Amino acid sequence: MTSDSAQRFLTALQLADSFFPSGMYAHSHGLESMVSRGWVRGACKVEGYLRSLLVWSVLPSDGVALVNARAAAQMGDLKTASDIDWHLYSMKLPEELRLASCLAGRRILDETTPLLAHRVGSSVCTHFRQLVGDRETPGTGAVALGVVAHAAGIDGATALLGFCHSFAVGVLGAAQRLLPLTHSEAQQILYSLHEPVADMVSEIEARHWQDMTSFTPQADIASMLHQHDEVRMFAS
Repeated sequence: MTSDSAQRFLTALQLADSFFPSGMYAHSHGLESMVSRGWVRGACKVEGYLRSLLVWSVLPSDGVALVNARAAAQMGDLKTASDIDWHLYSMKLPEELRLASCLAGRRILDETTPLLAHRVGSSVCTHFRQLVGDRETPGTGAVALGVVAHAAGIDGATALLGFCHSFAVGVLGAAQRLLPLTHSEAQQILYSLHEPVADMVSEIEARHWQDMTSFTPQADIASMLHQHDEVRMFAS
C-alpha cells in the first residue's frame, strides 16, 4: 500500500467514525418513535428495523445518490450533483429526515472543505459548499459525502460502505439509549448487517440516480409521528 492510498483509507475511516462531528448522534431515524409506541422491542426487532432501513431505503436511495454524486463531482458536473441532491431530498417524506440529512450534509462540508484544501479535487468541494450555503441545493448528507469522497480520492464503494457503517452505528447508538441493548448485542447486530450490505454494493454502484427507490412506510410514519411527540430524546 502506497502512502497516498493509506491516507485515503484513513480519511475514509475518519469520515465513517462516530467521532466525526456530523451531528448524526442526535438522530434515531424513527427508532425512538417505534420504541415509544411498542413497535420495536429487544435486539431482534432492532436488527430487523435497521436491516429494513439499510436494504429498502439507505442503500437504494442515499447510496445511489452518493455514488452518482461522486461520479458527477469527478467530472466537475455540479449541475448533475445538484439534480441528484434535489431528487434525494424530495424522496425523504418525513420533514425530520429531510432536516437531519441536510444538517449532516452541511456539517460534512464545513468540516472537510478546510481539511481537503490541499487535494486536487478540493475546488469542486468548495464550490458545492457554496451552492449549499446559497441555498441553490439542499446539501443532503449522502450527496455531500459523495462530493467529499471525490475530493478526498475515496472510491465510490468505499464511501458507500463507510456511509452505511456510520448510519448503522448511529441507529445502534440510539437503540442503546432507548432499550436494554448490551454492547455485545449491538456488535452482533452490526456484524450481521455486513453481508446484506456487501451483497448490494455492486448493484447500487451500477444504478442511475434517477432509479433511486425507497420503501419503508412504517419507519416513515414513525418519523412523521415523532415530530409531534411531547417528549423526545432525539431530533428524529
